[in-house]
Amino acid sequence: MINLAHAGALCLAALVLAGCNSTTSTAYRTINLAISGPESSITAAQVNRLGRPGLLATFGLSETLLVQAGRSGSFAEWHGPAQMLVTHNGRLVQSAGIPEQGDIIAPLLRDDPFLGDLRALAEGYEVTRIIDMPARFLTNIPQHARYRSGPVETIDIMGVERELQRVDEAISMPSIDFKTTNYYWIDPASGAVLASAQHLAPDLPVLYLTEVTPLDTEQQP
Repeated sequence: MINLAHAGALCLAALVLAGCNSTTSTAYRTINLAISGPESSITAAQVNRLGRPGLLATFGLSETLLVQAGRSGSFAEWHGPAQMLVTHNGRLVQSAGIPEQGDIIAPLLRDDPFLGDLRALAEGYEVTRIIDMPARFLTNIPQHARYRSGPVETIDIMGVERELQRVDEAISMPSIDFKTTNYYWIDPASGAVLASAQHLAPDLPVLYLTEVTPLDTEQQP
């Protein structure tokens, strides 16, 4: 079992997942996939005041709570005080306002695994996306991705243990001499990405994304 008591900024593990169910006394669930570091400063009260789903984004020492501005299926747009993120089943596909020239445009492909059911993803499946990093004046960067299923991990979520399937995304961008691995944790029941650790560029910290759901929204049928 992984005991996730603290948030952090280590490369191979980290995140916070949020939500709530009728058996918990907290306003939202938090899953933390890091092994050390400071706890999140975002509180349940702040999440509840949103009145709609939110996204907690942690990037180095920066932490921002964004509100869901729109959703169509697994495609969601999130707005913060000075940020805009677009995700497709948890994967970042466009951003504005990420510090350190970290903004990207990374559209999915027609046969992209994030357009389908990640639970049925073939081992070793490969795709090549073309991404842009506008603030760095970098365009048409080939991004090669290869997928494998990680272990099913027992995660302690606010005292409630849950089994989550990890999906590993090995990334290679030879034109900027960058190799890394992104991590996604999915709900085995729905196939939805509940948490992720995504690397944007070699000189940037990991971007940790956490969906948080207000109590009132969570209780709606």
